[in-house]
Amino acid sequence: MHKHIKIIDLDGTFVSVNTFHRWMKFLFMQTVKKFQFISSLKILFVIALRYTKQIDHATMKYKVLQISENIITQKQIQHFVESVQPYVHPKLLSMVQAPETLTVLATAAPLLYAQSIKEMYGFDFVLATPHTTDTPWQENIRTHKAKNLHTLFMQQHLDAEQATLYTDHYDDIPLMKLVLETSLVNASETTKQKVEDAHIQTVCLDA
Repeated sequence: MHKHIKIIDLDGTFVSVNTFHRWMKFLFMQTVKKFQFISSLKILFVIALRYTKQIDHATMKYKVLQISENIITQKQIQHFVESVQPYVHPKLLSMVQAPETLTVLATAAPLLYAQSIKEMYGFDFVLATPHTTDTPWQENIRTHKAKNLHTLFMQQHLDAEQATLYTDHYDDIPLMKLVLETSLVNASETTKQKVEDAHIQTVCLDA
């Protein structure tokens, strides 16, 4: 049995940036470089739909993932993952690489590149938004993320009540209710207030 179980969010926590926003820019630039202009236009159209609030964030993510899965290569994914390396939280990286620690990367970001992040840094497990071929498709966020974490812990015979969660966002309140302890990482005042309103005790881990 591992002495420590750490559940770590990705965007704003393990890395200080929003990886999906960076992914959309990266994907667009790749289509331009490869002269895949139909895909370039598709990306711009999806972003425009979201900007004008004709689709929600989850639908935008699904559509961008569909485009990604049709044109992206593993080499390009690896290049993208390496590009976010400067934004990794040093204290959390040390935790992931510490002996006798079991770590779960739990994120709403796409598995498309979250899997490579998991492998690059040595997380034991990854929970992320699945490929669009997964049916029914659901973004790995809020209560769905908590459900997936509970399922993983049941399958691996782990006790969530012995785990520590690291996150920057109140979207993870459902996860906070499952674990022993929550550590907020560079959280906004809005997140701190919402967590307090949910009567959840936390500690802070800043950069």
